[in-house]
This record gives sequence, C-alpha cells and structure tokens, in this order.
Amino acid sequence: MNRRPISSTQGLAQTPFISASIGFAVCLSVGLGLGVLANPAAAQPYPARPIRIIVPFSAGSPPDLLARLTAGQMAERLHQTVTVENRPGGGTTIATKSVAIADPDGYTLLLASSALVSSTVMHPNAGYDALKSFAPIATLARWSHILVVPPSLPVNTAADLVAYAKAHPGELNMGFPLGTTPQVLSEIFKSTSGAPVNSVPYRQVSQLRSDLMAGRIQVYFGAGAALVSMIEEGKLKALLYTGANRHRALPLVPTATESAMPSLTLDPSDWVGILGPAGTPAGVINTLNAAINASLVSPELQATLDREGDEVQLSSPAEFATFLAAEAKKWPPLVKAAGMIPR
Repeated sequence: MNRRPISSTQGLAQTPFISASIGFAVCLSVGLGLGVLANPAAAQPYPARPIRIIVPFSAGSPPDLLARLTAGQMAERLHQTVTVENRPGGGTTIATKSVAIADPDGYTLLLASSALVSSTVMHPNAGYDALKSFAPIATLARWSHILVVPPSLPVNTAADLVAYAKAHPGELNMGFPLGTTPQVLSEIFKSTSGAPVNSVPYRQVSQLRSDLMAGRIQVYFGAGAALVSMIEEGKLKALLYTGANRHRALPLVPTATESAMPSLTLDPSDWVGILGPAGTPAGVINTLNAAINASLVSPELQATLDREGDEVQLSSPAEFATFLAAEAKKWPPLVKAAGMIPR
C-alpha cells in the first residue's frame, strides 16, 4: 500500500475590520479584545492548528496504513496538517485512554477498532468507558479475518489444521496482538475445535508478522489488508475466511461456516472509525465527519480498500453511535466464549 504524504496547509487567522472612526475603533477593539479573552477558541475557525490521530497499533499495521491514507485526504479538505501518532501497547488501552482524557477540542482523535469494546471487557479497569468516554465522529472501513499458515505446513483446510494439531500436540504456535479481534478468534478456534495449539500474545504486530514469516508462529488470524498479497505470492496459505461471504480477492478460500466452524463467522469481525473525547463540540464533529466521508470516496482510498477486500463504511455521528452501542453488546459473550478472563 503506498503512503501518501500528509499535506500541511496552515489556516489563516481572521483580522477584524476596523473603522476609520477613532471612537468606533476604540469601542470595537475593546469589545473584540474582551471577547477573545473570554473565548479564545472563537478567534479562529476550526481547525486552526494541526490535528493528531492517535493509533493504538504499530506503524505499518493495516489500521495504521488506513489512518495515514485518511489523514492525508482529511488534510487536503480541512486545509490543515493531520498527523498520525502510534501508541501501541496495553492491548490498545494506552492509546485509547490518552484520548479519553484529552481536551475535547477536536485536535486529538482516536483511530478506534473493535478492540475499543473487546479490550474493555478484558481490561475492565482500563480507565475509560467505550461508550461514555468518547464522541463518535465517523466510521472508516470494515473487514473480516483470514486464517493463515505457512506453506510448509502439510494442511489445506481448517479441518486438516485441527487434525494436524491433535496429532502433534503443543507443536503449533498461534500468534495474536493483545486485546484485538485476532486474539478473540484464536481462542474461539482453540476452545471450539479442541486443537492443542499454544497461544502466543504479541505487543507489536510487526514482531508477530516477522515471526510468522520465519516459521516461529504457524497459525494466525489476520486482516486481508496485510495478508492478501502474501497469500497470492505463495508466502502464506489461507484456510478460511471469517466473513459471511468469501473474500473478494480470495474467492477459492472457504468461509468459516463452509468450513464447519460457524462460531468463527463474524461479519464484520473488525472495523475502524474515528472518535474524539466526550464533550467534543457538535460543530467540530460535523466538520470532521464531512471531511472523513469525503475522503473515503476519494479514488485513492477506494482503490486501496477494493484491492485489499475491505469495505468502505460511511456513517453519520449518530449512526456510528448506534453501531458502537450494538458492538458493546456483541463482544462480552464472544470474549466469554473464547475463555478470556477479564483482568
């Protein structure tokens, strides 16, 4: 995926009109001065300075790449710098909490995913509430996951994988980033199939991917944006897809339901969207929503998402709020089914 340089166009400060009349000028100047002191934010229209998007994942991960593409498009439309800051760790809770406690002024945003709600189930003391601590702004995209193994592993289906794992107990390692959908999918796979594979949690997706390619990890549920090209090049073997329908770029790979593993069917199993801290002004939210939705229909983003098999997800702030409420109900039973104990 090519990265687009993020534009940096600084907004111009507005200069009040001053009358030639000295008396009027004095009155006007005093009045405006008091207004600025009382409400500094009113001096310049939003956005008047750079915007940060905090990403709870490492640089180069699918959510990070989508965040950077979106940031570039947003910058062009808002005429302001939009930067991406990676803060992985804590099962996504470190970055998420930093935005929850940030000033609700529209200049610190969160790239949220399904981990926003699943991680709060696994980390109930994370310091924020998935629904109450944030202001929904816009969704970006949705996708499901692909179960992959190295081409050297002598299996061609999910059933083959289970049989091989049972014949070689404890020999296979299943990797996943902490606090993410792949962790939930991995544990559901283990608990429903009885496959005796080792769970190996990672803090950095980049390290997981390196170990996968080196053969230290043999089983992984990953997003299409990261895996499609490697599967097409023969570097990885795809066994199933967790979506309701087959992946557009991998039509020969069966779904989880077709593989007799319906508990792994999550459609979508992951999504990303932009949130601000609770209390972000409605006008700021609407400005950001319009810029993000316009960015998502840009030819560049459309081409990238189509190539990777992701689905653009346009929404209003209200629609995103409704979606989040449904996700908050969906994930607790899934985490429980996966046997993951809250900490």
